Amino acid sequence: MPRVSFLHAQGRSGEVESNLTLLEAAKMLGFELNHDCGGNASCTTCRVEVQMGGDNLSEIDFDEQDLLDREALSEPWHRLGCQARVLGDVVVRVPETKWVQPTSASSGEVGKRGAGLP
Repeated sequence: MPRVSFLHAQGRSGEVESNLTLLEAAKMLGFELNHDCGGNASCTTCRVEVQMGGDNLSEIDFDEQDLLDREALSEPWHRLGCQARVLGDVVVRVPETKWVQPTSASSGEVGKRGAGLP
């Protein structure tokens, strides 16, 4: 099983099933990766920066590339967590500037740990 690491103050790492999206992997590992559009590739809140293992993610498709280009995120290490599928070990950084502490009741303890963060 591939190992995924989310580099962030509240990040998580662990093994996940192959072919999950990074967004699904984050949820499985208990990391609340933002996804304002519900994981439908119509925003960039789930954007991550691939640090290692870029070849272990699915190829970028037209819709993902188009959205990244519109946001001027055209470097090859930028990916959308809702679109990039895990095929092997990968390490991604979650940019702090795009990450907002989840406020839903389902976030439970995760929301409490981040109190006081901008």
